[in-house]
Amino acid sequence: MKQLLLTNWHSMRWIRLAIGLFLIQQAVQYQQVLFGFMAAFFLFQAIFNTGCSLNGCAVPHLKKNKNE
Repeated sequence: MKQLLLTNWHSMRWIRLAIGLFLIQQAVQYQQVLFGFMAAFFLFQAIFNTGCSLNGCAVPHLKKNKNE
């Protein structure tokens, strides 16, 4: 888990983090729950490196077993 959180920080991850932090600030300043949900979505993507950018949504190929 520590490796997932601390490695592979590319530019799209930093952008998601910045958007999430900005939306948190907007949610608090304007007292908007929708901004809070959007911030949580972007922060989740940034922290756990999920999303469809950089081929992240590609389905992994099944590896053939040599014994088959």
